[in-house]
Amino acid sequence: MNLYEVVRWGNDTTDPFTGGPNGPDTCFLVRATSVAEAGALADIELARRTSPSVDHWAGAVHLLGADASQDSAPRILRGPYVQHAYCHGWQAWHRNGPEEAWALLERGPGAAG
Repeated sequence: MNLYEVVRWGNDTTDPFTGGPNGPDTCFLVRATSVAEAGALADIELARRTSPSVDHWAGAVHLLGADASQDSAPRILRGPYVQHAYCHGWQAWHRNGPEEAWALLERGPGAAG
């Protein structure tokens, strides 16, 4: 199993300064066997949100590392939590819509996260 941070751009709050699509992002810490599985688990939670100003699906997944726990069930371990999502150099996948496949974000030599 791997640990992923799954990101939906923006958040559900209605605060005019920190809410909506340009505010801090909605994130989940997910244990899953693949990027697609991690994204799907977060999408289920995001589909329950009713905000009209942000998407109801995840737009990015970051691979954080391997999960060493004895529990092997794929699931959301934490979230949703709201923070600015930075890649920090992790391997990352993006998509532009819920029907799209996850695409590995290509980085040039020496590129920062």
